[in-house]
Amino acid sequence: MKSTGVRLLLVAILATVAHAQTCFQIHGRAVWYRGDAFFEIWHIGTHHVFFPADKQSADLICKYFDCESGDRQPALFADFTVCPTEKYVPGAAQAVIVKKIERPRVVPNWPPPKHK
Repeated sequence: MKSTGVRLLLVAILATVAHAQTCFQIHGRAVWYRGDAFFEIWHIGTHHVFFPADKQSADLICKYFDCESGDRQPALFADFTVCPTEKYVPGAAQAVIVKKIERPRVVPNWPPPKHK
């Protein structure tokens, strides 16, 4: 009886670990879409989009540009270390915790004005 309980516990732990996704680094572009009030991190070169899952992640991104003002819509290009909080679903934005931002470059107005 005790052995069965231990086996079930071990299976439950292994199943949880198997479904957890580890953190990884992406080169991406973060934009705060003011009209929709949606924060998006696009993984450059893919069709995959992430969004901050918690306030700390959003605050970390907002250290690089003003997330409060409605005058501009800046973009942050950087290497983001992200940790998904939910399973990947093709075609859907994926919630992540942003752990680190490296090599940041801010574009003050996104998209940039077109030159004629």
